[in-house]
Amino acid sequence: MKDFFLVGSAQALFLCILLLSKKNKIAADYVLSTWLVSIAIPLFLYYYNYHEYSDILNRSVTKPTWLMIVNVPFLLIQSPFLYIYVNTVLKGKKKFNPIYLLHFIPILLFIVAYYAIIDEIPEKKENFDIHKYPFYPVIISFFPLVILLAGYYISKSYMRLKKYQKKILKQFSYTENVDFKWLKNLIIINLIVWFILFVLVFLFSKYNLLIQIHNIVLISASIAVFLIGYFGFLRTDVFIMQYKQNEKSNKSDQVKKKETIVNVDVENQIKTLQSFMEKEKPFLENKLTIKQLADMLALQPYQLSILLNDVLNKNFFDFVNEYRVKEVKTQMKDNKTYTLLGIAYDCGFNSKSSFNRIFKNVTGYTPSEFQKTLS
Repeated sequence: MKDFFLVGSAQALFLCILLLSKKNKIAADYVLSTWLVSIAIPLFLYYYNYHEYSDILNRSVTKPTWLMIVNVPFLLIQSPFLYIYVNTVLKGKKKFNPIYLLHFIPILLFIVAYYAIIDEIPEKKENFDIHKYPFYPVIISFFPLVILLAGYYISKSYMRLKKYQKKILKQFSYTENVDFKWLKNLIIINLIVWFILFVLVFLFSKYNLLIQIHNIVLISASIAVFLIGYFGFLRTDVFIMQYKQNEKSNKSDQVKKKETIVNVDVENQIKTLQSFMEKEKPFLENKLTIKQLADMLALQPYQLSILLNDVLNKNFFDFVNEYRVKEVKTQMKDNKTYTLLGIAYDCGFNSKSSFNRIFKNVTGYTPSEFQKTLS
């Protein structure tokens, strides 16, 4: 058991070195590296002072030693780190924004107050009843606070990602490798871990299982090191930079939107767009973006976005994929030699799963079900 924590700590530091040795690092790499270090330190200290910690957990002594100081910030800063990492990944900037450090101020104040209270606990166990200690409610509130903090930051991380994914649908006709599913998986894993800890805190309060809980917490941290590092290396830097450039271009033109809606002959623009889609079939390009289609039509991306979102009430993703589904249906009738998946790839889809999902959303049938209606 003891060596397990050393392996976890070494693994965290190794992943940290790999991240910092990457070329073209962005702020998210530095955040992830710091996050890994924040896990490595308590794991190593627990390994190094294993017997001393056992005395504390077994209540041979009542007063926490310097080793316990590491545990409080270790638990409290994990969920803010997740939120900051999600934001820095989605923003894709090279420089870290110091404003994120404000998330640690309330935690720092709590830690100072917590240890000021803990410091008043006597060194020896004799004649001391912790339940009669005036600040006992503050001490036992620590774990519920950690759980609440985790729930808050995990939900904020998830909402931030969902908001970003909605923006993706306005610029891309595909979601493979651009919708940050790996980031969603990282958030879900954090949610599962904290839910397990919530259950364990309940067990501690009811059955007094402090030693078991503490070991499970640190074992979870060791496993989390691998998962955090793994998902961190899955980040798609090229896509992030491409998306941010498109988004920046669109934002710079936002002030022109209202004027454009008034001045442009919207009806002719829509007819031109629809005619171009039917004759030139740009949707056959499986990685078509709104900028590419706008360039083909001699429009600015924000102008095309207005036509789609404000006039047709569709995002770019749905607009393009409806044409792809229409083309698939035509190919099903005319081309009897190709498989469904072969037709899907020819019509601009990138994967079987996305093809099946989109086709059913548009037609109400799975591709195979629809094919049977043709025979």
